[in-house]
Amino acid sequence: MAVRTRPLERNAERTKANILNAAIAEFAEKGFAGARVDAISEMAGCNKGMIYQYYDSKEGLYEAVLAHEYQVLSQIEAEIIQNYTDPGELIDTIVDRYFDFLIGHPDFVKIIMWENLNEGRSVKHNADLGSVKTPIIECVREAVRKGREQGIFNENANSKMVVFALITGAFSYFSNCYTLPVILRVDLNHSDFLISHKEIVKAGIRSYLKK
Repeated sequence: MAVRTRPLERNAERTKANILNAAIAEFAEKGFAGARVDAISEMAGCNKGMIYQYYDSKEGLYEAVLAHEYQVLSQIEAEIIQNYTDPGELIDTIVDRYFDFLIGHPDFVKIIMWENLNEGRSVKHNADLGSVKTPIIECVREAVRKGREQGIFNENANSKMVVFALITGAFSYFSNCYTLPVILRVDLNHSDFLISHKEIVKAGIRSYLKK
């Protein structure tokens, strides 16, 4: 009997993954209010009933999308701290990896922009979503702690301010990718411009942490 259920389990996981990927695209393009379950089911190649079976509701699916996107980011952040011991290098690496994540996940940027337009409704009301960003805070906190112990960083430096500077400095680069190129007449996709901006973000954080 167990052998027979394995294909069903694999199919179920595949269907859930298809639904989640379709939902990411739909919510990123249209936001929660504009997204349609019918469109998601069509893209996922399943009937609408399967979506409700796995995610209960449109709201449940949306929250699953948010949790998935944040968890992918959190996994990346959690891995960083295991590979770097120098506090300054660790901070620089966190900045680089966060930019890399945003480059590779444009739908994440759009979904978070929609969530902000909705005043963070889902993030505020879902305890799991509220805690899923903990790894980046812990990652930076550990770097700041090490820097203080080694006499490199300012004793009064606040790790949450570092996280805030990182996220705003990186996220705004991508959330304004359609307007700033026109206003400033710059190519945000040009590697030299992106590298320069990352260095500004790093320099700002280093200046704040400097003893």
